Amino acid sequence: MISFEPPSLSDRCWATALAALEGPPLCDYSFPVLFCWQQTYGFQIARLDRRMLVRLESSRGPAYLWPVGDGDPTPALEALTREAHSQGHPLRLICLGQYHKNWLADRYPGRFAFAEVRDSFDYLYSVDRLADLPGKKLHAKRNHIHRLDDHCPGWTWAPLTEEDIPDCLAMSEAWYREARLRDTPDALSTLEDEHRALCLAMEYRRPLGLEGVVLRWQGEVFAFALGAPLTDTVFDVHFERARNDIQGAYPAVNRSFAQYVRNRYPRIRYLNREDDMGIEGLRKAKLSYYPDYLQVNFCAVETEAV
Repeated sequence: MISFEPPSLSDRCWATALAALEGPPLCDYSFPVLFCWQQTYGFQIARLDRRMLVRLESSRGPAYLWPVGDGDPTPALEALTREAHSQGHPLRLICLGQYHKNWLADRYPGRFAFAEVRDSFDYLYSVDRLADLPGKKLHAKRNHIHRLDDHCPGWTWAPLTEEDIPDCLAMSEAWYREARLRDTPDALSTLEDEHRALCLAMEYRRPLGLEGVVLRWQGEVFAFALGAPLTDTVFDVHFERARNDIQGAYPAVNRSFAQYVRNRYPRIRYLNREDDMGIEGLRKAKLSYYPDYLQVNFCAVETEAV
């Protein structure tokens, strides 16, 4: 049996290094995601040679991420297969990119059934496009920010510091209380999970390597964003929060964070704004920025014994 354990801060260095060896993974392989969302998904991790193994709980039993790392993945996949079979379940792999799907289909023809998981597609955008909002397609976003300029003259944005965190959490708590009054039970469950993950991210911002921006008007926080580099060329936006009663707050924090990332990380080409979780309003909002591409996400389930 594999010695899986919940991710701890001491795992960040090796886990991040192994994930980076795999190339551009989906956001699900980011260590801040594994750490901050572990209560929701039951993430557990283990190391096998130069591969990171990740297990989580699903409604159909244990599921596993692709064993990211270096070298031939076959030994790691065989270990995961034995682990799943020992619990009476077929091997179920989730959050697979196109390369992973193709590799499995070539290496194990007929062994797995594959399916796209649209709700988990990652949205990737050019950092320059989000920082500058050029062209006709993004004209509405610029107009929203102009309305913010009119109604909140002199608003500012700055890099997030430790001193900002209490104000950001207070704003997020108020946002969460308001959301509970208007959203459906299913959406509320997702919001509760996200709120818990956000609080963990803020508490352990430094050891997780998270950074962000905060927007203020007349001294009060009205928006903030938080994220971390995913690869040398992709930056993952983990959290974004803005007051709904201030027109232009969301486009402004989106643009401000893109400008921050571009200035701080000249090699970054794309912002990964993660998935939409199948939430209709969130999907509409992400599509309204016209993503440069959607990173396809697959699951694979064994269809025959080995």
